[in-house]
Amino acid sequence: MATTTKKTTAKPTAKKATAAKPAAKKTISTAKPAAKKTTTAKPVVKSTEITVSGNKKVGTLRKEFNARFPYLNLWVCYSYGRDMVKKGETLSARVPDDRTLASVRRADSGGDISISGNKKIKSLEKEFDTVFGLYCQVCYTNSVGDRFYTSGSCDDKTLATFNAECEKNGGKKGLWK
Repeated sequence: MATTTKKTTAKPTAKKATAAKPAAKKTISTAKPAAKKTTTAKPVVKSTEITVSGNKKVGTLRKEFNARFPYLNLWVCYSYGRDMVKKGETLSARVPDDRTLASVRRADSGGDISISGNKKIKSLEKEFDTVFGLYCQVCYTNSVGDRFYTSGSCDDKTLATFNAECEKNGGKKGLWK
């Protein structure tokens, strides 16, 4: 019995021919290129708002306030200071700079205050009374060096407006000691 063997031969794999890609068609546009947009860079403005909470020390608050409004000062007093002013006495009820607002505020008070340039002086002073139970006065020094508390029509101005007015009138910068 004869056996036949079948030979199998592997066909070499043929290389596939790659067809050349047709060149992309170039189109010529007659439209003018769009003009570059120019924008004026806006200056980066740091937050100008001062947040006042009970854990802030009076001295820190006064420094922050004076840094933001260099021609104004913030005088924070115990609540009985209001009565001293009404009686025409010299205001000597100032809260020491090393005390926190929480340690000197009225027992039934608490909360936060936000101070910005568009806040009216009278609003700020009233907020200190309602939120902390403390008497607060915005003060300034004139060009001669005399010191004043704001009152009357000054209390209707915003902090930024009154600060600019004091600067224009030659007021003195700096923190009251």
